[in-house]
Amino acid sequence: MSQSKSRLSQLFQFSIAVIAFFSFIALGFWQLDRAAQVAELQKPYEEQPLIALSKVSKPNSNLPGESVNRIVEFSGSYVAQFDAPNQINSKGVRETWLVGLMEVDGGGYILVVRSNSNSDLPRGDIVVTGRLFHRQYEDLSDRSEGRLSRLDPSLLVGDYPGDYYDGFVLANSELRDGFSLEVPRALLDPAAPTIPGYYWQHIAYVVIWWLMALVVVFLPIYSRFREREGRAK
Repeated sequence: MSQSKSRLSQLFQFSIAVIAFFSFIALGFWQLDRAAQVAELQKPYEEQPLIALSKVSKPNSNLPGESVNRIVEFSGSYVAQFDAPNQINSKGVRETWLVGLMEVDGGGYILVVRSNSNSDLPRGDIVVTGRLFHRQYEDLSDRSEGRLSRLDPSLLVGDYPGDYYDGFVLANSELRDGFSLEVPRALLDPAAPTIPGYYWQHIAYVVIWWLMALVVVFLPIYSRFREREGRAK
C-alpha cells in the first residue's frame, strides 16, 4: 500500500514537473516571438497598395490592427460637418480639423478628416481616398454643437443613429463627378504600431523562462542524488 502511494506521489510530481517544464519553454518562445515583432516594428514603414474600405473594415466592428494605416477608397454622401480642435499634425502643431460624417455607399457612417481650414461641405456623391486610423480615446477639447472633442464615431451615434465604421479616415483626395476637390489637407504621419517592452527586455525574459525550465529538470535529479548520498552514509 505504501509503495502504491509512493508511486502515485512520484507520478504526480513528475506530471507537475513536465507541465511546468513545457509551460516555461512555451513562455520563452512567446517572448522570443514578441522580440521578433519589436524588431520588425523598428523597420521603416512600407506603404501598402490602395484597397477598398469594405475589404479591411466593417460597420459595427472594431478596426483590425492590420487595417490601421491602410490607404482606402470609398464613396458616399456627406451628411454633416464638424470642427475638431487641438488636433496635432505631423509637425507637432495644434490645429482645428474639418471633419465630415459620410454615409458610405453600401451602408454605414464614417468620419473623414477633410481639411485643416474652413471649407463648405460638398454635396452629391463623393469618392474619398485616405489613410485609415484608430479612433481617438482622449478628449482634446470641450464638446459642443458642431464641435467634436475627439475623433470618435461613438460621439455621434445619438444624433445620427445607424451603423458606424470604427476609426476615421484622413482624406488625401476627394472626387466629385471625376473632378478633384481642392482644399488644404491635414497632414498626419502613419500611426506607429506598438508592442509593450523593448527588444532586449523580451530577450531577457526568454533567458529567464528557459532557465526556469532547466531548474525544473535539475531539481528532481538533484533531490534523488541527495537521497542516494544520504542512504550511502
